[in-house]
Amino acid sequence: MAKVTHVSVASLDGITETEEALFCAFRVSNPDLASPYFSADFLKAIAPHTPGSMLARFHDGDEIVGFFAYQKRGQSLQPAGAPLADYHAAVMKTGYAPDWSLLLAAAGAKRLEFNGLIGAEGLDRAPIVKHRQIAALTDGFEAWFAAQKARAPKYFKNLGRCTRNVAKDLPELKFEWTDVSPALLDWVLTLKVDQYKRSGMHDVFSCGWTRDLLFALAEQKSTGSSLRAGIYRRGDELVAAEICMIDGEDLHFWFPAYNPAYSRYSPGLLLTFDIIRHASDLGFKVFDFGSGGEAYKSPMTIDGPLCYEGQVGQALVLPVKSDRLQRAWLSLWRRAHIVRACEVSIKGQLLACWRLLERAHIRARARLATRQQQPAT
Repeated sequence: MAKVTHVSVASLDGITETEEALFCAFRVSNPDLASPYFSADFLKAIAPHTPGSMLARFHDGDEIVGFFAYQKRGQSLQPAGAPLADYHAAVMKTGYAPDWSLLLAAAGAKRLEFNGLIGAEGLDRAPIVKHRQIAALTDGFEAWFAAQKARAPKYFKNLGRCTRNVAKDLPELKFEWTDVSPALLDWVLTLKVDQYKRSGMHDVFSCGWTRDLLFALAEQKSTGSSLRAGIYRRGDELVAAEICMIDGEDLHFWFPAYNPAYSRYSPGLLLTFDIIRHASDLGFKVFDFGSGGEAYKSPMTIDGPLCYEGQVGQALVLPVKSDRLQRAWLSLWRRAHIVRACEVSIKGQLLACWRLLERAHIRARARLATRQQQPAT
């Protein structure tokens, strides 16, 4: 494999037409990069709204042989758009691999953090290996439906029951495939923020720039990466919506939300299924659910290409062998990664850390109370 000789960095919004053409050519040569996150339109849309966003250029002498979009947070680098960007990669010319140590030196950073990296070349320690969860409809909707139903008959039986309940109780409920308007996006984000509060997760939209990024993507109506949504409407009332990012034949499920008053009908699951059915008729072939391990994904998906979670460089690790402590450390690292990505002000970081400590204290008290209530054996 050919060697990268050096790396140069510049602002992400400074990519030239020549560089964009190279980026697109490198991307097309790698089938694993067939995702809206690797569209040049996605990078151009997020660049003005992502604090500290930069574009690294990998060189072999005078020739550019690869690119990597990132954001700098203190001494750490993260993929540009984190934590909203589910996938990221060095987009390289065939025959080249990224040299992450050269990137860290050029960027003046100690480590690179990633969660959803495509390609394991150049990593200096073993990462956590994940699969992209995809619904592949290369043979059409009916063939996919038959195959998944055979794999998870109970799940699809329950889905059929929910469909009949909706038809009986909510006959006026209508599915729509639509552009993402500011009002629709605001409705979804309001429900997501409520969900973050209930679950104790960090509110990734409180920092402001992440919200601005999504509104910028919603305004983009290009032939490349753009947003669309499947929605359920009951008269003038929105019942559920799922914002998706599309590019070519690929659709990435991104932000689902539904009115909790309708939770007994499982509107989120029904909507996902209806989006697949409708969008397949429009020519979409690959429906990507991300790499998270949520249980609702597996009945509709198969394991797709690999992606990786971890760090390179001067990694932040816990120097103990206890599996329990390592799991706790990984959970804390993931939360801290999200906070670092979102909060670019000292005030925001301190407030987020305080909330993390509060939630940890509440959970610890709840666990202690549960133990005390258990009968002695």
